[in-house]
Amino acid sequence: MKSEQNKTSANYVRTLRSLRLVIMVVLVPFSLVAQSIEVYQQEAAENNPEVRAAFQQYLSSLEEEPQVGVLPDPEIAFAYFISPIETRLGPQQARISLTQMFPWFGSLSDKRSISEARAKATYEVFQEARNRLFFQTERSLLELYELERSLEIANENLDILNSLVEISLRRYETVQASQVDVLRAQIEQEDLKTQIALLEDNRKVLIRKVHELLNTEEERMVVLPDTIIAEISMESKPELMNKLVRQNPALNRLRYQEDSAKQMKALAAKDGNPTFGVGLDYIFTGERPGVANLADNGKDAIMARASFRIPLFRDKYNAKVQQAKLNIQSVQSQITDKENKLETSLTSSLRDFYDAQRRYELYDQKQIQRVEQALNIMTQKYATDSSNFEEILRMQRKLLDYQLSRIQALVDMQVSAAYIDYLTGSHNINLNK
Repeated sequence: MKSEQNKTSANYVRTLRSLRLVIMVVLVPFSLVAQSIEVYQQEAAENNPEVRAAFQQYLSSLEEEPQVGVLPDPEIAFAYFISPIETRLGPQQARISLTQMFPWFGSLSDKRSISEARAKATYEVFQEARNRLFFQTERSLLELYELERSLEIANENLDILNSLVEISLRRYETVQASQVDVLRAQIEQEDLKTQIALLEDNRKVLIRKVHELLNTEEERMVVLPDTIIAEISMESKPELMNKLVRQNPALNRLRYQEDSAKQMKALAAKDGNPTFGVGLDYIFTGERPGVANLADNGKDAIMARASFRIPLFRDKYNAKVQQAKLNIQSVQSQITDKENKLETSLTSSLRDFYDAQRRYELYDQKQIQRVEQALNIMTQKYATDSSNFEEILRMQRKLLDYQLSRIQALVDMQVSAAYIDYLTGSHNINLNK
């Protein structure tokens, strides 16, 4: 019986050690990532309907400048005299008029500037949608990666618990352990099975989320990167804040709106100035009968015209200027508010990043090693004393929790870094290139 007890304990020790070896291989510090994630991000940018709609809206805004930056269409009018007007040279029968109006000097340039600023603001809307999609895609893939690795760890731990159940049953059959040990192992076993079932359900939801972002068929397999980076170089907050202020699309969109509002103010002031036009009239004149020797008899007349629009009612023009001023102040307040909110988001993301980094280092370099060491000691003692079986189960559960927490901390660190990239516009496309 003593020999059988030692043999059973030795099998348990070997099983436990083999599990830890597998987990160490799976969770060795990571170094590859993101090439695969970048491929998914580019595919999402090409296929996602929200981003495509934003880009098409930008292309549409480019078509505005040719419409507003040109002179108004010339006007041609034709008049026929039902009762011809008699003149010395003969009756005037019909008239053709051509008129071209001209806005105040600089008005067309202001309209083109306004259209250009609006188009740039629309482009930043597209860029914001694209960057947000990049972040959502990376976050979903990282969460799916975390779930897959958690499933691996949970299934490996389930194998250990299955072995513990078998060991406790054999020891109970040989009266080396109580029935309570068997029940405790079975309780842990069923709890873990329930946890695994939830993880598998969550995997289906995350895969559907990835397909939604990519706008692809659900039958397509999502291939995850083998590893993710455990060491991330993070810039200082002042450097990140400087990038955020310069590159964040939401801020840039407001700045272009401010430029547009300033040009609107200048245009409103010019609208209060006169506009003028030039024209040409061609009058068809019939011959006067009975005076064949009359010089220029029946000669058509050509007349040049100039016209002016005089803005006498100043209230509406003053109101347009005041409206433009208020729009400028409104956008400037929005810029200040947006900068404050973005700085708060950046501070929060940096906190989350460093917290995840600390948690990862704690689990990876300290807690897991200590629990494994404690399990080794208790395992050796279990060969001769079954009284610590409950503590072995408790430590096994703690080891599982720490292993899952290490994966979660690693993914949290990556997600925080991805969100900081989103805030600072790291994926921006430079229109000037």
